Amino acid sequence: MTEPAFSPVETSRRLIRQARTAALATIARRTGHPFGSMVSVACEPDGTPILLMSTLAAHSRNLAEDPRASLLYEDRTVPDPQQGGRVTVVGRIERIGEPAEAARRYLARLPEASLYAGFGDFAFFRLVVEEAHLVAGFGRAMRVRREDLLLDLAGCEALISSEVAVVAAIEAEVGRASRLAARLGVPAGDWHVVGVDPEGLDLATDDGPFRAFRRLTFGEIARTGADFEAALRRWEESGILQ
Repeated sequence: MTEPAFSPVETSRRLIRQARTAALATIARRTGHPFGSMVSVACEPDGTPILLMSTLAAHSRNLAEDPRASLLYEDRTVPDPQQGGRVTVVGRIERIGEPAEAARRYLARLPEASLYAGFGDFAFFRLVVEEAHLVAGFGRAMRVRREDLLLDLAGCEALISSEVAVVAAIEAEVGRASRLAARLGVPAGDWHVVGVDPEGLDLATDDGPFRAFRRLTFGEIARTGADFEAALRRWEESGILQ
């Protein structure tokens, strides 16, 4: 198998899409100091971060006065965090007015959140991305522009609207998700597809003490369900190691 060439954009997208949590930085209301919190994360099909937060939380009260924020994602798949990649995404937090689709994607990824997602003080938010800063090892620190970081969804409406059916079709093939995960070189386990988008899919397993995620990227764009299945078959037959 061949190793893919390093790409700042692809590395940043992978870190965001396979993260379970991120460090949220807001501006403290009373003092103006940076205020750090841990949040669970998902993302919209283009990679825009989604958060489920209590409006009573300190970071939510900070954001109500100043929506500027950042999310720091790190690679949890390596033993030494200094050797792994990390990306800081900066922008402004906004409440999602029509949260049904965001909620579906978030809860498919983090089903344990369904225990409190319906509470009156909880709401779904997104980080409106402005830019990102990637550190991908020694000597690899660089800015990633918003227009590069987020996936262009133009012409992909058919796939986006059929995501549930595409996921169900893959899951209907017993063991296929686990075989996909094995091709990524991850530990054996009961893996499942929890989301798809035009350039790949997200896998999750509950084996072990924590839910783990991995990202599979095709290297091409799928615009319909049929395109997606064809791209996935080509990836399965290729010799690419991610």
